[in-house]
Amino acid sequence: MTQQTIIYKTALAVFEDKKMLMVRTSKNKEVFYTLGGKVEPGESDIDCLHREVKEEAGVDITPGSLTFLEEFEAPAYGRENTLVNVRLYQGTLAQMPTPSSEVVEIKYFDSSIDKKHLSPLTELIFPWLRSKGLIR
Repeated sequence: MTQQTIIYKTALAVFEDKKMLMVRTSKNKEVFYTLGGKVEPGESDIDCLHREVKEEAGVDITPGSLTFLEEFEAPAYGRENTLVNVRLYQGTLAQMPTPSSEVVEIKYFDSSIDKKHLSPLTELIFPWLRSKGLIR
């Protein structure tokens, strides 16, 4: 039996008009992800979020705007024997996000998002956000 790997990440939920900001990388033509990424050794969730949001969207997180929402775990998209564990935070951005070298598209989605745009993890996150009234 192959042992599963767990990737630990933090993610930032940014809301506008009851929709959540999602990003798509050049590695994938359809699936969008939450802002955020892998927590580096010795790095806190908050430090990771600040670094990843700057790398992916070229912006800063508004100081004092972060609130922990929930922790989710699901199979990693496109990877066998791998789980992704994400600690999701809500926050606001200090500027308008723009695609970076990693990110090719930024869009806001609500729970009517086409399933082709979801990873197993975001398939868990979207219904949870809707149940909390954060998205429609």
